[in-house]
Amino acid sequence: MEALLSEQGNGLPGMALGGVIELITVVFFSALRVGAFLLASPFFGAQSIPLQVRIVTAMILSIVFFGQIDPSPILNAGLLDLTKVIFVELFAGLCMGLFLSILFASVALAGEKIAASGGLGFAAQVDPNTGGQTPVISNILTLFLVVTFLSLDGHLALIRAISQSYVFLPFGGNIPIISASEYGIDAAGQMFHIATVIMLPIVALLLLTNFAIGVITRSAPQLNLFSFGFPMTLMVVFVALYSFATPLGYAMQEVSEFSLDFVAGFLTGLANGQ
Repeated sequence: MEALLSEQGNGLPGMALGGVIELITVVFFSALRVGAFLLASPFFGAQSIPLQVRIVTAMILSIVFFGQIDPSPILNAGLLDLTKVIFVELFAGLCMGLFLSILFASVALAGEKIAASGGLGFAAQVDPNTGGQTPVISNILTLFLVVTFLSLDGHLALIRAISQSYVFLPFGGNIPIISASEYGIDAAGQMFHIATVIMLPIVALLLLTNFAIGVITRSAPQLNLFSFGFPMTLMVVFVALYSFATPLGYAMQEVSEFSLDFVAGFLTGLANGQ
């Protein structure tokens, strides 16, 4: 053994202590952006996902992105510069995750309005994302969107977007807070727009149904509103959801593609300083 060590000169091959510290530092700082994104994203941000799973996933993705990161801005930075880098990393990850969550919430909002209009607001269960009580229709539409998003390889597109974010916004870069705020306001507006487009056909059909029920109960007072109108409204909701399953699938596909394009536009704006 001594002869082997003497032949190799400095001993067994391996990474120097300085290289190990540099590797851990870069992985830690890159995990900030990935972890913030997973915390705010629609699926991994759910309360049903254990914290350990998020941490392990963030560390694995950080190691994968290690080769695309320039560590010089953080290895030669002071305390104030490191504080700025930490803030920018967390802010960038939270922005991407929150924008995606806001756009995904449009489907949940549409489900809540459909349930309220159809008399199914009382049929609620625990939402795995927020932990609160939400209508069953809202959860079904949300799961529909998540399955559609995963079937379109949206999760792979998001991983690629996070990887490209280190090119558009490297370590030590500046993030335009005003531009990010404008994107957030735009995402909120798009959420209400998408929710309106999804729920409008079913809500309009329910409105016509309620109008017809009102005319019938007016012409035949012996028909009780609750014994006749409520079951009729429930039946119309179920039939409408079943009949509009295919259009809803196309709508979920468009929401998934629009969400990815929105995040890509935000990253492109970072590259252009907008």
